[in-house]
Amino acid sequence: MTTMSRVDFAFDRVRNVHDKLRWGVKAVGVGATLRGAGRLGSLLLRRPRHSEVRLRCGPVLEFGFPEQVPYALLMFGDLIDPEYNFLRRVARPGWIVADVGAAIGQFTTFAATLPCSAIHAFEPSAANIEALQQNIARNSVSHIAHVHPIALSNVEGEARFGTAAKTWVSGLSANGEEIVPVRTLTAEFERLGLTHVSVLKINVAGFEPGVIEGGERFLANGGADILVLLLGLPSLPWYAKLAEYGYRFFYFHPGQNTLFEVTAFDPASVLDHRPWPARHILAVHQRAIDAYVGPILPIRALSAFQP
Repeated sequence: MTTMSRVDFAFDRVRNVHDKLRWGVKAVGVGATLRGAGRLGSLLLRRPRHSEVRLRCGPVLEFGFPEQVPYALLMFGDLIDPEYNFLRRVARPGWIVADVGAAIGQFTTFAATLPCSAIHAFEPSAANIEALQQNIARNSVSHIAHVHPIALSNVEGEARFGTAAKTWVSGLSANGEEIVPVRTLTAEFERLGLTHVSVLKINVAGFEPGVIEGGERFLANGGADILVLLLGLPSLPWYAKLAEYGYRFFYFHPGQNTLFEVTAFDPASVLDHRPWPARHILAVHQRAIDAYVGPILPIRALSAFQP
C-alpha cells in the first residue's frame, strides 16, 4: 500500500466513524449515545472474556472480547441501520428469512422480532457459530431460527476459512485454518425445500458476488422478495443483472419514511448520494412492490433526495 493510499484509507476510516456517530446520535439521541459511550468505555477498561448487550428493540447479544465486540450496538444500544426500520414497516405474518453471514446473530435475532415463521442462519466460522447458537437460545427463538454451519459461494465442495481478529470480517481464504463445507445458495435452498424467501440478507465481508452468483438461478425466478446486500464495488455488475430479473434497488430513509431508488449501477450512482451513510442496499422484487411495499412506502428517485 502506497503512502497516498494509506492516507486515503485513514481518511475514509475517520469519515466513516464521523458519519456513523452523527447517524447514531440522530437515531437514538445524545443521552443514549453518551450512556453507550460509557458502556463501551467500561468494557474496554474491564476487558472481560465474554460480555453482552441488551438492545432496546428486545434481543440480548452475547459476544466474546475482543474479537466479537459489536461496537455500534454498544455505543447506541440498538440497531440503527435503515434496513431494520424498513423491514419493521413492511413485515408480514409468516415471513421466511435467510441470513447469509449470520456472524453472532445480530440480524437473526432481529428477524425473530418480526412475524416470521422461519429464519435460516448461514455461518461457517466455528467461533461465530458458538456465539450464534448461544444468542438464539438466549433469546428463546430456537423454535424458528435454524443454524446452517456452511459457507455459501459459487461452487460446491470444501474450502479453507480464515477467522480474522475481528470475526465479522472473516472469509474464505487459501491460508484459512478451518476447513468448511461450501454450497451454492440455489442448491442449498433446494435441499432445504425453500422455493421462496421473504428476506435474503447477504453480508459476507466482500464475498457477496460469489454468493449472488451461486444464487442466480434462485433469484432469476424472483425467489426472494427483499434482498439486503452489503455494499461493495465488485457487486455492482450483479446489481445490474438482478435488475434484469425484476429487482429494483433502494435506500430507505427512516426520517422521511421514503424509499429512494437507484437506477444506474456505476460507483457514483450507487455510492455517492446515499441518504444516510448506509452500509447496505435494498433490492425489492417488483412483485413485492406491487403487493405490499409500494402501498405502504412512497418511492422517489435518488436524485430527489434532500437531507
